[in-house]
Amino acid sequence: MKKYPLLAFTLILTAFPAIVHAAEPFQLSQVKDMYPGLSPDGNQVVFQSNRSGSNQVWVMNADGSEPVQLTRVPGEGAETPAWSPDGRHIVYAAYLGEGNNDVFVMNPDGSGVTRVTSGPGYDGHPHWTADGERIVFNSDRDTPDPEAPWNQRWHEIWSVKADGSDARKHTDCRSVCTYGSLSPDGRRVLYRKVDARPGLDWDLLAIEKNSEIYLAASDGGNPRVIASHPAFDGWPLWSPDGQWIVFASNRTGPALTGQLWLVKPDGSDLQQITFGDWGHAQPAFSSDGKTLLAYRFQERPDAEYGGIVRIPMIP
Repeated sequence: MKKYPLLAFTLILTAFPAIVHAAEPFQLSQVKDMYPGLSPDGNQVVFQSNRSGSNQVWVMNADGSEPVQLTRVPGEGAETPAWSPDGRHIVYAAYLGEGNNDVFVMNPDGSGVTRVTSGPGYDGHPHWTADGERIVFNSDRDTPDPEAPWNQRWHEIWSVKADGSDARKHTDCRSVCTYGSLSPDGRRVLYRKVDARPGLDWDLLAIEKNSEIYLAASDGGNPRVIASHPAFDGWPLWSPDGQWIVFASNRTGPALTGQLWLVKPDGSDLQQITFGDWGHAQPAFSSDGKTLLAYRFQERPDAEYGGIVRIPMIP
């Protein structure tokens, strides 16, 4: 995957639910299959789903068959799973009680669960580094006021070794910074940050803050905005070769509908790659960079449902 020239994309939707037109009623079942990730060998998909009644981690074959529930975490459950680069483990975040969310690692069959982070507060949105040696996540462990609402705490990007040791802080946002990942060479950190300047929320209403995509040195130095826009930008992720960044944005509307975009790390060659009445978010590259998986959804103010799609990337 050396480059993705403009207009060189083919979108193929291979998962449920079927396309909904404006005149059709909204689906009564609010099942959401989210945060998909393709195993390195391409044979399985791990994902977050509420199909059992709460958010849990599931795995299924790459064609969507034989879904199996891996976690059974009480309360708000488990979320945002990701395969290790060698395919031997899955990292995820889990709810452990009021105000406490931590990161765990397990085998692909759900066995061998190991707790990676501990302590009060929120640790979430874990991603592996390209070499599989570290896990990157966002944490509010340094926030001045742990009792503040979630969106008023300081969430920073951290990483640890897979056994939970050697914690390193990669940002100094003093704001909400989430969904962090290190570049394949480990020299840069990519993340979403909530800026204290006017923007638009997911419903395209004017608000006092703006969600942007940031890129900085791995120690947090020289942070800069990538593809700045007043609309909500989120869920950024590196391509496996480090030449592209994929993210979701609602900058083209309509309200409650985001689409996927690609941009180079220097901010050039911004291009939209998904379209239509369905929203797309939470992208994840295959290990060879030839495929994207994403969450495809329909949303309104009081309801949401969606499934997983495969998007071939044509070099």
